[in-house]
Amino acid sequence: MTGKGGALAASVRATAAYLPRPGLAATVLAPPYDDPAAPSAGGDDAGNPLGFLNELRSEIDAPQHTDARRQEMLAETVTQLHALLDSEVFDLYGPPAFFVCRLALDGHVQTGIVADVALDAYDRGLVKVHELTRRGQEDRLMEYMSAVRASFLPVFLIHRPAVSVDAVIADIVDRSPTIDVETEDGLLLTVWAVSDPAEVAVVQAALGELDALYVADGHHRTAAASRFAAACVDANPDHRGDEPYSHMLAVLFSSDQLVIQPYDRCVTSIGERSPEELLHQLRMTFAVEELQVVPRAPEAGEYLMRLANHWYRVTAPHDLRDQPGVAGLDVSILHDQVIGPVLGIEDLRTDPRIEFVPGTRGADELARLCRGPLAVSFALHPMSLPELMEVADRGELLPPKSTYFVPKLRSGLIVRLL
Repeated sequence: MTGKGGALAASVRATAAYLPRPGLAATVLAPPYDDPAAPSAGGDDAGNPLGFLNELRSEIDAPQHTDARRQEMLAETVTQLHALLDSEVFDLYGPPAFFVCRLALDGHVQTGIVADVALDAYDRGLVKVHELTRRGQEDRLMEYMSAVRASFLPVFLIHRPAVSVDAVIADIVDRSPTIDVETEDGLLLTVWAVSDPAEVAVVQAALGELDALYVADGHHRTAAASRFAAACVDANPDHRGDEPYSHMLAVLFSSDQLVIQPYDRCVTSIGERSPEELLHQLRMTFAVEELQVVPRAPEAGEYLMRLANHWYRVTAPHDLRDQPGVAGLDVSILHDQVIGPVLGIEDLRTDPRIEFVPGTRGADELARLCRGPLAVSFALHPMSLPELMEVADRGELLPPKSTYFVPKLRSGLIVRLL
């Protein structure tokens, strides 16, 4: 796939970061703070003084508070963070290190490498994106980075299979791990720290053969990190390019280890039309079949629709699916033909009437969300990894929240100061 000295040779490096001490890892780790499946503030982790979820809630809660209270919460987060890092809870891997991370959940296993990735590579298109972002979420993350100046959760990046990377991972995971823990939801999380300079050089060389990376999970964090870095460059007349803020913390997984889940859609109101009128409009373009039993997952080209307490299978015609590029993908067809022109939601990034639901939650969750007579939801078939990377390679963008990846790393596993 790649030769010696890939395009990313100068853009991926070891990182200086904190890890929780092995005996405390299970207590410290928290769900990803930008995961819609994460517990809400004041949930089960609220009584745990070491739980990193407590350090991250300021960002999640910020939109719900006044500017003054938000700034107060951010200041509290800084104080709490540094108190934890100065305690005996975390160890600093001061000489830059790589961290090999293995995630195992429900029979699925994936292993990747945590590293620093230069934001210049993102700005130059070597770290490729496939989804639009919401400006408001970017703004909140930018504010959070500017105040807290720390990263608690690596951005999830994908690379095409690489023999050299597989080889170094296979060698490292054959030894005793640094952290080996099972979370409350059954995720087996294992970490190997690679800090010996000679081994760091071997990992560096393997990663340096990669030609491109693709953002899987963390489009908003990546965009906000780029904006934060640009602001830091403007404020630093002695900028060199190797500062921590010039890089983002990321975990790199090979595409052949991953499974994509869809993001389903729930629209809270179909407007002034009746459910019968909506069905009539849809049948002008799609084949619509009412289902008498709880439906199976949709196939490619199909959507499962929940409307007025009934399930329907909605099938797109071949002329729409045969469109070139991103336009022919299921998520784009749904937006271009239904979400936008029929339901009136033109900007998925700002319209409050639409909610994005991880496909792992299933039909029961969509039925729960769509109990009202004017709500409608759509379950989608997931796109494939090759489709995702082809979209990114062409420079095209999918609608926001088009892909969902599980399992995910946990917040607080690796903490890096900016």
